Amino acid sequence: MIVTLPASLIAGNTDWRSGVGGTVWNGEVGIAGGSRLEWHFAPLRSLTSLGFAVDWTATGADTDLGGQALLRPGGVRLDRVSGSADASLLSALQPNLPFACDSTWQVDLPVLSTIAGSAMADGRIAIDPGTCTTKPGNVATPTPALLLTAEHIGTQTRVRLVPADQRRRTLMDATINEDGTLRFALTGDGAAVLPFAGIPAGASVQGSF
Repeated sequence: MIVTLPASLIAGNTDWRSGVGGTVWNGEVGIAGGSRLEWHFAPLRSLTSLGFAVDWTATGADTDLGGQALLRPGGVRLDRVSGSADASLLSALQPNLPFACDSTWQVDLPVLSTIAGSAMADGRIAIDPGTCTTKPGNVATPTPALLLTAEHIGTQTRVRLVPADQRRRTLMDATINEDGTLRFALTGDGAAVLPFAGIPAGASVQGSF
């Protein structure tokens, strides 16, 4: 029975799921928008990391992404994430965002962790020009090429979003603390370039990573 545990135990019946197959150990799930996520259990890494470790890939239109994942009760840690991804994956991961984007991302994230006590990020995402549309309202805004960088220093991760060709012009600034708390704010330039975010310039928003 343990060997044949269905993959649906991991990928619950959520809005972003379009189908699921296989087992907990080797399974796949369809993602709304046309991408597919596959994973394969990594027993040795699970043993040494005291969690449920897998190797995973995501494929689809404009998506060819892969890496490693470690699942624990307190969150998820992703390692060695690289490749290209369609922005529709963001809507699947964060369905409550007030906007949806149409663009392609080039991802290079050595580490991204939401585990409380060791929450952090390190790496960069290059975002191709595209369009972001508010929901509701359906107001579309063209977006330029952007660069999102994350650098972990001490007990904090500093995150910046800048235009790809003007890297001293900060659009968004954020900090992630290792306890999982998150603070981010749009600058005046950010509010002008990204009006669909719905955050006034200079306003600071706090939450959980």
